[in-house]
Amino acid sequence: MKVVTAQQMQEIDRVTIQQYGIPGQVLMALAGKSVADYVVHHTHAHCVAVFCGTGNNGGDGFVAAYLLSQHLQVDIFLLGNTDKLTPSSRIYYDVCQRAGVRCYTLSNESLVTIDLKKYDCIIDALTGTGFTGQPKGLLQQVITLINGSGTQVIAIDMPSGLPADGAIESDCIIKAHTTITMGLPKINLVAYPGKYYAGNVIVANIGFPGVLCNSDSLQRQLIDDGFFTGNYRPNKEYDAYKNANGHLLCIGGFDGMEGAILLCASAAFAAGIGLVTIVTTSQARSIIAGKIPEAITNAINTTSHEPFSKDMYGTDEFTGIYKEIVSQLERIVQQSRPTACIIGPGLGRSVGAAATYEAVCQIAAKMQLPVLIDGDGLYFLAQLPEVQIPLCVITPHFKEAARIAAVSVDDIKKNRVHSAERIAQTLHCVTVLKGPASIVTDGTSTCINTTGNPALATGGSGDVLAGAIGSFLSKGYDPLVAASLGVYIHGKAADIYCAHTESCVMQAGDIIRYLRKALNS
Repeated sequence: MKVVTAQQMQEIDRVTIQQYGIPGQVLMALAGKSVADYVVHHTHAHCVAVFCGTGNNGGDGFVAAYLLSQHLQVDIFLLGNTDKLTPSSRIYYDVCQRAGVRCYTLSNESLVTIDLKKYDCIIDALTGTGFTGQPKGLLQQVITLINGSGTQVIAIDMPSGLPADGAIESDCIIKAHTTITMGLPKINLVAYPGKYYAGNVIVANIGFPGVLCNSDSLQRQLIDDGFFTGNYRPNKEYDAYKNANGHLLCIGGFDGMEGAILLCASAAFAAGIGLVTIVTTSQARSIIAGKIPEAITNAINTTSHEPFSKDMYGTDEFTGIYKEIVSQLERIVQQSRPTACIIGPGLGRSVGAAATYEAVCQIAAKMQLPVLIDGDGLYFLAQLPEVQIPLCVITPHFKEAARIAAVSVDDIKKNRVHSAERIAQTLHCVTVLKGPASIVTDGTSTCINTTGNPALATGGSGDVLAGAIGSFLSKGYDPLVAASLGVYIHGKAADIYCAHTESCVMQAGDIIRYLRKALNS
């Protein structure tokens, strides 16, 4: 399903009205009816408060109020003067007046007299899709009153105070239990932190033409069940062989951090890879070899284990180490002929690790080998911007993304879609901004994940994700699609695990064990 900005939704609305000839009042009536139907069929409400603004969102609220008044007790609370109602909203306000639905105009004085605890349900139709900035004045007070009521809130299109897209500058936002949005989901309904305020999001079909809602010009979409089934291609060739299922080169797990690369390789196998070769240090190889019977292991001599600092880069010592590692890696790559590479899980931050990172980038670019950069590889990506990266997928969490973009973590978190897109555009790569509702983007096309839960916040979870994405990357999937499929099954595995075990706690190994169930679900 596509995901839109406020401007894109307004354009769909305009074309529907002007070119398809569907009157705005009809769309408003269908929007209000979708909300009223939900209240009747999915709540046990007997008494409903409808808070309306003077814009078209308020008009949707008036329609819902009128329809619900046929079955329930309904009170309308209007924020603003009736002379500011839009023409369409005015029509349905007048309908409510003629039907005898009680309407109270909100003011600073009246707020103290309103007891919202007597209502079973509150419908929020105050601001809608067009809101930007921060709630102020009476609107701010009304939002605070509704949030403090403890009553179930159903928001129409957007929780009031939440912009449809862009940075979220305030936490004075309606905390909805359910948001019924029209036509298509808006970015801040499906991406955090906005998703927190939206609750359960329901997309109502109110008659927008399918050709508009599925247009290729809409570059953002959800990674949902439909996306996965439409893009996943299981190998059904009876004469297939292991190399045809991809060969992933996993580089990392250096001394003391062997577990990271083991998790990564195990996840790649669980996601269906044909072959995995692990490249690590000689000491780490003695620990890793045989831990995964299916994996091939190789060792490189990284020479220096002292911590890396930027002033070492380009020195004769560093260059010598780099050239030796290039020679070793080229020999391994020529022998194994991988179809994709992962660099970073458990790589460490030594001089040898930095030289390994640069060597992998140089070899991958030369051999046109797609690379996934994760973990400590992302540290070197930020530290060594002069190293040209090959065709790659990067998988930063918030702190790593902030380091790469040279901004604060808060800047990343409050506008996650824009932040991920900007990093992807700058680096010319596919960026996976990890977190709840992970963002996958190449800077032009953007996908927002719908799977996963808080149990994923556990050590090694990112290594498992890297292996899952690497598996798809090795099979020849487009990098954006490979990253999206990996993110989806990673989250899906966690969802299935928590549902089956009735637990909200998991280890990274649990994710791996449920990856196959996620693929088959």
